[in-house]
Amino acid sequence: MLLLRLSEKHGVNPAIPLCFLCGKEKNVVLLAGRLLNDEEAPRNVVWDYEPCDECKAYMERGIILISVKDGETGDNPHRTGGWCVVREEALRKFITPENHPIFKKRMAFLEDTTWDKLGLPKEEKI
Repeated sequence: MLLLRLSEKHGVNPAIPLCFLCGKEKNVVLLAGRLLNDEEAPRNVVWDYEPCDECKAYMERGIILISVKDGETGDNPHRTGGWCVVREEALRKFITPENHPIFKKRMAFLEDTTWDKLGLPKEEKI
């Protein structure tokens, strides 16, 4: 049984979360309930690291690569607009060892310098 503490102001306090990988809306509704200070659930934000259905399908076909600013590290570095899916076989030509975490995670952030050296496509976002 799942219990949800209702917000006095917002009830179940629904939100549609964004995908951490592609930034698109997920095909789910999150019921946030009562948040700190009984705030309304934020819209257009990432709530978790679970990929959307579309990204899951891409991850079955290959590895998602996302370009980030040089020198950025951590779980959510500054993205610079590059996003693509590369076949695992192609990455295995460049990445060793065989058990590198990228093959388990099915995604990776690449610094712009590396992205450009590989000649990967990049879209400009305004």
